Amino acid sequence: MDTEIEILGPMAVRCAGTVHHLQSAQARVAFARLVLAGPEGVTRDELADVIWPGELPPTWASALRTLVSRLRTFMAPLPAESTNPLAKLGGRYVLALREDVLVDVEDATRSVTAAQEAFNTGDVTTAARLATRAADRLRLPFLSEHEGDWIAGWRERLTEYLVTALEIASRAALGSGDHARAALLAEEATARAPERESAHRCLMAVREAMGNRGEALRAYQRLRRYLAEELGVDPSPETEAAYLALLGPSSPASPSGAPGAGPAAGHRPVPFTGRRQEMATLAGAWARAARGRRQFVLVTGESGIGKTRLLREAGAAMAAEGGLLLVGRCDENAMVPYQPLVEALDSYVASSPDDPLDAVCPSARGPLRLLLPSLGGPCAPGELPEQPVLFAALTQLLLVAASERPCAVLIDDAHWADPQTVELVRHLLRTTAEARLCIVVAARNDLPTSAQRRVRTGLDEAMLRFEHDGDGAEVVLGGLDLAATRTLMHDLITGTTPTPTRTTTTTRAATTRPGATAAGTESTAARLVRRAYSRSGGNPFMLLEMLRHPAGLYAVPPAVARLVAAKQAAIGHDATRLLQVAAVTGPSVAFDAAAGAAGLDVLAALDALETLLQVGILAEGSQHPDRPAVYEFRHDVVRQVVDEQVSDARRRHITSRQRQVAGPRNSPHIHSG
Repeated sequence: MDTEIEILGPMAVRCAGTVHHLQSAQARVAFARLVLAGPEGVTRDELADVIWPGELPPTWASALRTLVSRLRTFMAPLPAESTNPLAKLGGRYVLALREDVLVDVEDATRSVTAAQEAFNTGDVTTAARLATRAADRLRLPFLSEHEGDWIAGWRERLTEYLVTALEIASRAALGSGDHARAALLAEEATARAPERESAHRCLMAVREAMGNRGEALRAYQRLRRYLAEELGVDPSPETEAAYLALLGPSSPASPSGAPGAGPAAGHRPVPFTGRRQEMATLAGAWARAARGRRQFVLVTGESGIGKTRLLREAGAAMAAEGGLLLVGRCDENAMVPYQPLVEALDSYVASSPDDPLDAVCPSARGPLRLLLPSLGGPCAPGELPEQPVLFAALTQLLLVAASERPCAVLIDDAHWADPQTVELVRHLLRTTAEARLCIVVAARNDLPTSAQRRVRTGLDEAMLRFEHDGDGAEVVLGGLDLAATRTLMHDLITGTTPTPTRTTTTTRAATTRPGATAAGTESTAARLVRRAYSRSGGNPFMLLEMLRHPAGLYAVPPAVARLVAAKQAAIGHDATRLLQVAAVTGPSVAFDAAAGAAGLDVLAALDALETLLQVGILAEGSQHPDRPAVYEFRHDVVRQVVDEQVSDARRRHITSRQRQVAGPRNSPHIHSG
């Protein structure tokens, strides 16, 4: 490019290797106005208003003519469509430059648009390059020595482009794994546009990806407070959804902590399906809470079954009805005392335009300042007041929140809660009976350790009283049924929701066979759905991981293998031996035969079996009074994971033991399914 006009920063024109500058500030602003007007040009009055944004001087007309004459002389070297680049046509001044003249403002804004398109198509490298180049230009000042409506409008427009470029560059850096750069860019975006919610959502996503969920929550809190104090509005539904997504470790489009659908599903958002009864239970509890009767709902289920997604959807529904959402989560080996309640109430304090401590008694303010990060906490556990003082302070603050509007406290991953947190939850339930409060706690029920069983026991004991009074309910999440699995797969693969007929379960697998008839297509699709349902047991996490795997439903997704490995690490030696025998045997196995092949006595085998039932790997199959008890894998893909881990030597040993246990005349009580 031979000629470039630089309006941003020190104004200059670069032409044929020579740099030209305008010495007069009035000439610079007039030149910028003419360049950015393009072929439409500007009237004499419009040009005068930019040069003299206040009151026009008495001799402005002659001064303008002189200035235009100087600009014609300055622009003479520029390549133009005619010998006179600055002409007056139809009462308007028009600067007719050739198309190959590069204007930095136009180039930067085009680069932002191109960067967004590249990012949307997955070209992260190109998006990062274009967005970074645009941001470097747009950071330069625009006519810093001048003011006026036209200049202010352009500055606002260029700031919007700059913040967009920073967001794209941040998300591209995040996609390439450069978290530090992504954070710096997102922080700059929020600093330049504190009211722009997309910039704060970008920062929230970066902080969460860095493993700092507390900082992600504080980014949301800063935005909420700014919007309340400066604009008097609440965050948008999209931002509230991003806030709710921080409840779990997954992306907003993913259910139950499961990654979103991948290539096999076309990266479509994961639909929420098959939980009508569970949502109705939560909606009923919320309605009773809104009428002034505190409610407690305990959501339980195995890993990946959809607890987090259920909380997210229920929370969104509660917020849509005007509820105040307070969200917290328990982390394994958390360092913050009473972590989920501290997180939930700190979010309320940080985002409140008023000082919530004004509404609590003076004796509660000190403990709250020691606990809540937005008030200067948390201090070391040894410096905290006695438990009754802390409980009373937190209860007061929660009651203040619930007095403003109906309040939902959503606590996820409660299986990691420490005993003190469980006791705090029970205290809150005992002391808030007349509050407009709904406490929803989600916990896994497939952990074998005694510590997690104690947590569950504490929550169960809390539930007893409230179930009896009609103020509590447990929602036990099982796998999706066949119809919900079909809906989920159909929506992900085709992008549409099937109507309730027998001829709409078309899937990719069903449409790839040339010349297939309608009946054949339906049969193929139905078989695919049944296979996916059988292998996943209706577990959304496992189902989605299989759908996203390039090799299809019959491969073992790495995420599922990691989940099974984590469960195996916690079950003990005897349970592992029994599990390996069951996996080699097939989808179902008779207890007596499996115990014998594993070399375990009856009591040891029973303990091992109970562990496998507890962690949700095996389930009781159909029982017959005259036959040995049979147990089945709840998820065929889990059986495949374990089976693939068994060495050939161990497989031969298991097969040999099975023959010995069965004896020469009797077939083993083993069922291949």
